[in-house]
Amino acid sequence: MIKKFLILLCLISGVGCSYDTSIDNSANHLDNSKDNSKKRPNTLLVEGKAQPLNVHNIKPRLSWRANVHSQSHYQIQVSKQRAFETGSALLWDSGKVQGKQSLNIAYNGAALNANDGAFWRVRVWQQGSEQPSDWSETGAWEMGLLTQNDWQAKWLQVAKRDVAQVTPAVSQWAHYATDTHAQALKTLPAHKIKTQKLVLEQVKNQPKASMFRHSFIAEPTKTLLRAKLHSTAAGYYEIYLNGQRVSDRIMDPGQTDFDKRILYNTDEVSSLLFSGKNTIAVHLGSGWYDENIAFSRWKNPDGASRELSKTLSYGQPKFIAQLELIYDDGSRQLVTSNNQWLSHASPVLKEGIFSGELFDANQGINDWHSNTDASNLANWQAVEVLKTWPTEKLEPQLLPPIRPIKAMVAQKLYQPAKNVWVLDFGQNFTGVPTVNLDKLGLTQGQAIYLRYAEWADVDGNISQKTGGGAPLLKQVDGYIASGDEQGTWTPEFTWHGFRYLEITGINQAPALDAITAHLVRSDVAIAGTFKSSNDLVNRIHDMALWSYESNLMAVPMDCPIRERAGWTGDAHAALITGNYNFNMANFWPKYLGDFTTASFQAPAVVPGKRTHGGTYDWAVAEVIIAWEHYRHHGDKQVLKNQYASMLEYMKFAEAKLDKGLLRIGYGDWCDPVLKPGMGRKRCNPQYTTPTITSSALLAHGADLMSKISTLLGEQQNSERFSQLFQSISTQFNQEFYDEKNGHYGSQTADAMALRFGIAPLHLRQSIADSLNKDVVEKWRGHGSVGALGQTYLYLALSDYGYGDTAFNIFTAKGYPGYSYQFEKLNATTLWERKGVLDPELDPERRNAPGRSLNHPFHSGYDGWFYQGLGGIRPLENSPGFQEFELKPVFVKALDNVDVSFETGYGKIVSRWQRNGQTVNWQFEIPLNSSAWVSLPNKAKKLYTSGSYSLEIKSK
Repeated sequence: MIKKFLILLCLISGVGCSYDTSIDNSANHLDNSKDNSKKRPNTLLVEGKAQPLNVHNIKPRLSWRANVHSQSHYQIQVSKQRAFETGSALLWDSGKVQGKQSLNIAYNGAALNANDGAFWRVRVWQQGSEQPSDWSETGAWEMGLLTQNDWQAKWLQVAKRDVAQVTPAVSQWAHYATDTHAQALKTLPAHKIKTQKLVLEQVKNQPKASMFRHSFIAEPTKTLLRAKLHSTAAGYYEIYLNGQRVSDRIMDPGQTDFDKRILYNTDEVSSLLFSGKNTIAVHLGSGWYDENIAFSRWKNPDGASRELSKTLSYGQPKFIAQLELIYDDGSRQLVTSNNQWLSHASPVLKEGIFSGELFDANQGINDWHSNTDASNLANWQAVEVLKTWPTEKLEPQLLPPIRPIKAMVAQKLYQPAKNVWVLDFGQNFTGVPTVNLDKLGLTQGQAIYLRYAEWADVDGNISQKTGGGAPLLKQVDGYIASGDEQGTWTPEFTWHGFRYLEITGINQAPALDAITAHLVRSDVAIAGTFKSSNDLVNRIHDMALWSYESNLMAVPMDCPIRERAGWTGDAHAALITGNYNFNMANFWPKYLGDFTTASFQAPAVVPGKRTHGGTYDWAVAEVIIAWEHYRHHGDKQVLKNQYASMLEYMKFAEAKLDKGLLRIGYGDWCDPVLKPGMGRKRCNPQYTTPTITSSALLAHGADLMSKISTLLGEQQNSERFSQLFQSISTQFNQEFYDEKNGHYGSQTADAMALRFGIAPLHLRQSIADSLNKDVVEKWRGHGSVGALGQTYLYLALSDYGYGDTAFNIFTAKGYPGYSYQFEKLNATTLWERKGVLDPELDPERRNAPGRSLNHPFHSGYDGWFYQGLGGIRPLENSPGFQEFELKPVFVKALDNVDVSFETGYGKIVSRWQRNGQTVNWQFEIPLNSSAWVSLPNKAKKLYTSGSYSLEIKSK
């Protein structure tokens, strides 16, 4: 029976609420009396994946869902064979181990070698029960190719790259890609025209993409049991067996410091093989490996040279593949990339991440990846076999690959000029187009061009100005028709950031669905959902998601059209938003690995050749991400793996202290100017000096490193970092705390001081009071924070009694509020600089801003929808949300909130609804989890797994 009870709760701003009953953990408790002891564990994961085929970790992390109210013990068995009863096959039996944790338990059995397989199962004990659950179903993993010696395959590349003849169609595409077409030349300054003409020559000389193939015989007299394909590329690649794509991965592999490591894939491919003759084929493009045009007129940004050079290129694209066939008689057959392969120039004449793709259907070869006839091999050339690897090592690609995620259909069609059409998709996003060739009626040799933009004026004229001048290239795809078009065409080696798509080269208006598109991103699973009774707030949440998703391309990018770089400060600015909305369990360890291979200490960008060092407020991301990853997923191995690198960062940062503070940094980037259209130097902060943010973030980093050191048993370091935190905090307070006004001078400064524990305990409430006053009075209810302050402002307010003020920032009218961004700027994603222009002075949108319109580093606010309105928060001493806090903010201006968050243990739900003077709060705690429920002025109470309902009555 559900026992209802009331808690009197004042919902006014400030503190001093009172209640007339205490929380009773035995009340409103659903399903906790059920006997879960016989429900066996499920959702078995190894290294965060269901059945990985290329594990390199010698102590892989094992996870499961216990499916009991509270797990008291567990037992893991690992075997060489699926039958665990065979003693000689048993690799590890943990025995009965006391512990509630079921995430990231390290395997501790016999060492496994390359290609070795292992089967595993687990059973658990319910708290208070002597009998274990049934054994789980059997999970499995296989080791990958652990060293260079395990690869029998060779790296291959084209012996001589082919450059397309500069036909009128190629020339037009090149002029679009370099912004030297007739329309652009009317507005480009003379010095820019000179630079771009040099870039134009580079584009014209850019080689074609490449195709590779090899035919082999699978033993016709034997039965194939299974086949496993290891493959990757230095560049983007797609691999085929008998004409079938091996995987739906695109833009693969993920970007790394390619000279240090390249990520590889392992696929089970037995269903794609024939008995007898087969063909394996590869389509190879430049990707991030050979981007030799973008930024090429700049000094080499990796610092290796001061000469003008190929700034982002590591060399010519290449690939490696090793296919292992296993037959029923126990024999094995290896098919490897070697000197017997053949290559041919691709019909993709031009391709690049920053420019786009030009495809000539007249140069296509039918069935190039499947036909095994010798007559189909005319003009194919011998390949070049590399004697040495292009990288130090190959590592398994554990992070989810990039895939098409959401279908996008144009909402409106413009015709701004004769034979120029512009599709408006109604949403800025990162995507690839799909051209429905049947709907365009193209004739042989007819070329169409697709240009992409975030901006268009009222007539539909696009502008690519928001992409900036730094990349030297503009987004354009092209298709040259053969006259026998059927089906669809989609670029393979590029993606674009856009809302508007301009089509030229056709003489009649296309149908709205003649060109569709897909949002593309790393396929991290959705973990969180948020919805409220306020449509504006829901839209603000969606804007954060569109911005975040549009910049998740194997690295957390800054923007999808200009730099596309993994700026480290941007990553930690939007970290909490990513962690609550998506399952980032295998994403962040890869990005943290990019810090370890970076060429510089305290890098501004990882990975790639655009990085530089000494950006300590940005590079503290390494520490913050590692800590938050541990808190969200309970993965101590990541902390161990990253520890040496984090120590190096702290050493270099501490050495830069000047009179006790860190006085260099980018600062609270792109905080709002006072009025729209006001000038500023770049996006440098207006209200918070870099000394404040850099020092606060370094203090926070020291505090986290103290905790991490304690976890790893490094007590001496723990004490040292604790002392560093105290010393920076002391100096910070001496220099920046204004006793007269009771705060640190800006919203970001106050928020960081409160959230990082820098502010003295006895002053924290008064500082929050001053912060509230700054928001309400000085900024008329608006936030004045930039990228760095977004994550911290809202909890700094709501944790000290100003939840309504925090919420009202989202609904505040006028500049620089969110409704202003929607209504006046027509924004659908977060602009890098919301005050870059005054829309009142340009109602027809003739002058595009010169800043990105899709910058997720402003999305840090979204975490508050989960932590504040939903109240779902991790605890430091119980990682992975096995034990967590529920502390919702019941703001006056909302009628209801519905929040869910999927953890490794199950789904947490927190939903509340206002009914007159009563708030009904319902929450769900997953099995094998518990939550400390916090309400103002009441002691925290521990609730175990189950569903609960509280009625909270306001005075």
